[in-house]
Amino acid sequence: MLELCFSQSARGGLRCAQHCGGGGRKVFGVIVGRDDGRPATRKEIRQAQKQAQQKREALDREAIPLGGTAADVLGLSLGLEMGDIREPLGEARRELLRRWYDGNDEAADQDWQETLESADRLRACGTGDAVRIWVDHTPSSACGLLHAAYLLKDTKAAVSVVSLPHWRERPDGVVETYLGWGEVEPELFGHFLSREEPVPPLILNVMASRWRELQQENAPLRAVVNGRVRSVGADFYDGLIRKHIPEGQTKIALIIGDVLGWEKPGIGDIWLVERIRWMLSAGELRMVREDKEMFYSSVVERA
Repeated sequence: MLELCFSQSARGGLRCAQHCGGGGRKVFGVIVGRDDGRPATRKEIRQAQKQAQQKREALDREAIPLGGTAADVLGLSLGLEMGDIREPLGEARRELLRRWYDGNDEAADQDWQETLESADRLRACGTGDAVRIWVDHTPSSACGLLHAAYLLKDTKAAVSVVSLPHWRERPDGVVETYLGWGEVEPELFGHFLSREEPVPPLILNVMASRWRELQQENAPLRAVVNGRVRSVGADFYDGLIRKHIPEGQTKIALIIGDVLGWEKPGIGDIWLVERIRWMLSAGELRMVREDKEMFYSSVVERA
């Protein structure tokens, strides 16, 4: 069974999910902060560590391992909701993705090579092979599913999808909400196998055809509108950005953080940064103090 997902974080989660539980994850991090900006006390740090340990033990008890090997987990982390998609595995896409790595070309090139290898393995599937696709609510995943259908449509592989629910009620009664698989603890992936559904060849062909339509339209952006992937204009998310530009001066990082945190558009910060650059060039925003090394730290205000 090949496991396919559309983000690096989901891929890492799936690999952990294969052999989770039983105290398998012995290392975890705890971030402790205070609203007033002062350093956390030792008592607060110990309390946070205790709570994290309790959460880890509870997850261990819930864990349902997926099985398999790390080599079975494939990733097509291509960000196909953005940019030119005429050649989704070509050099233009590679250069676009490099911008996500903030100058770490070595990591970008390694991930790109693994993505190409994942695509090759999908195309090489045949009768008797099975591919399980983990789909969430992000535009990247929705576009990735259509692209994967195009790669798989002639392979005769058995294809299924596991759709991420919008929420899950924990054993303690707390409701957790999800946008992408990268937000899900590895121990919980197995709980969602009950949502797995087969994708008949006819439906796979329909999805592949929709991908070809999107390639022909080749809009600057794609979004999920009323449950369907549609080509949209570059300004599709501009209203959300404007909503979170306060009166007075503010850092670009704060605008982006508010859009991602409050609106949950399912799109990464890269596109939001591009649109803020456009607003600056169009005179809608004014640069107050530019940080040439860390654009996110630059200060802007309404023009």
